[in-house]
Amino acid sequence: MYDLIIKNGNIIDGSGKAGYIGDIAIKDGVIVCISENIKGESKEVIDATGLTVTPGFIDSHSHSDYAVFDYPDMIEKVEQGITTSIGGQCGMTLAPTGVKGDKLETFGTMVNAAKDIPLGSNLKSFVGHSALRISAMGYENRKPTSSELETMKKYLREAMENGALGLSYGLIYTPSCYAGTDELIELAKVVKEYDGLLSAHIRNEGFEFIEAVEEFLTVIKETGVKAVFSHHKSMYKPNWGKVNKSLEMIDSAIKDGYDIHMDVYPYEASSTSLAATVISKEFRALDSKGIAEMLSDKAMREKIKEAYIKRNGNSLSNLLLVECPAFSKYEGMRIDEIAKLWGKDDFETAFDILAGSGANANICNFSMSEDDIETVLKYERAMICTDSSVAKDAKTYHPRLKASFPRFLGKYVRERKVVTLEEAIRKCTAMPASVYGLNNKGKIEVGYDADICIFDADKITDKASYVNCTERCEGLKFVIIGGEVVAENAVYNGKKKGCFIPHKR
Repeated sequence: MYDLIIKNGNIIDGSGKAGYIGDIAIKDGVIVCISENIKGESKEVIDATGLTVTPGFIDSHSHSDYAVFDYPDMIEKVEQGITTSIGGQCGMTLAPTGVKGDKLETFGTMVNAAKDIPLGSNLKSFVGHSALRISAMGYENRKPTSSELETMKKYLREAMENGALGLSYGLIYTPSCYAGTDELIELAKVVKEYDGLLSAHIRNEGFEFIEAVEEFLTVIKETGVKAVFSHHKSMYKPNWGKVNKSLEMIDSAIKDGYDIHMDVYPYEASSTSLAATVISKEFRALDSKGIAEMLSDKAMREKIKEAYIKRNGNSLSNLLLVECPAFSKYEGMRIDEIAKLWGKDDFETAFDILAGSGANANICNFSMSEDDIETVLKYERAMICTDSSVAKDAKTYHPRLKASFPRFLGKYVRERKVVTLEEAIRKCTAMPASVYGLNNKGKIEVGYDADICIFDADKITDKASYVNCTERCEGLKFVIIGGEVVAENAVYNGKKKGCFIPHKR
């Protein structure tokens, strides 16, 4: 007897090939038969007539590792069809802390603490460069000593030997932003020793975008490491169109034999901290307390303001405050709107928010062009992502956390026809499975894990917006993990069928 049969669905298997009508039989969490008309008894049957059946979506860039211990349901992942997430990007990970006896002391101790926790959605993770640096030398804005660099390498090797995919850089965030290219290369050499993967939030996605792309390509070429460009984009109107140049640069490296991919989310606004957006690297304080103290100096405020205006213009009207507990009543408003209420200019308002919140303020930055988004989405080696963890207790957040995959399939695939549905599913499933070593996921194929999405291709779409960010998507009928239904009509049923997956070498 089968556990589940999915009947009469339009199967798009993840390979990029055309879909076909058929049945899928599942036993013990694995796809055991695919045929036009499967006979035999089953504990459960889903009639998928008129619906599309695909592998479960793989979020190729998430921060879901931050949810494992406190929010293991990962509701927002499951309710948009994500059955596996890749965490640990942008240099930021829970481990290592370097604190003796802490469950997060090393990546290995974190894995041991996490591996037996049932999760709503599967998870695999990088180790973060900022975490390595903090463990070795705190938030110091300088080159590491030879001893400190060796400490970073020691923690990195430990992580690679205990289940990390590879290493992630977050080169706009402290303290990762303090590293020179030579430090990045030295750490990438360790990743290469383990045939691991390198990902990077590059050093600049605005006016120095091309130079930042070149820096990461230099690291790749110096070490031969496999790599992923995180949320590839070029920000601010004067820089729109530069992704055409960056993709040419990446293509050239691929033709020379380097293995490079990228991830992208289907939105015109990015999401990050207000501090990282407004305060450029040369003024970046060591930590949140340091930022608040720095902003008590009027002369320093003026210097930070001048540096921002020189690069990005004299308005912060493109910044939407989405999460700031100290000023929660202003969440969902643009900085210029708050400034008018306070009777101040945009910059004084932003500085007061940072100082008054201990720099605990996140924003959405409306700074990208639709043409660039479509250019990157259609790029052959681009994978789809949320670049988000889970909502936790937040009431306002970037809608990509809730709806990246339905938005991609609705707006960019069905409506704008940026890529075919078959190619879109490959970007959401088989491609990230291959890149991240998820050997039994990402395809509808006998012997593969029964992580599956069933949706109405004519209706699937996002409903979450920047204002009403909690709305569930439409058209997603069933989400299946390990052969069991975990969501129906985009509503999570509470089953935790996922787990933390240590990378095996």
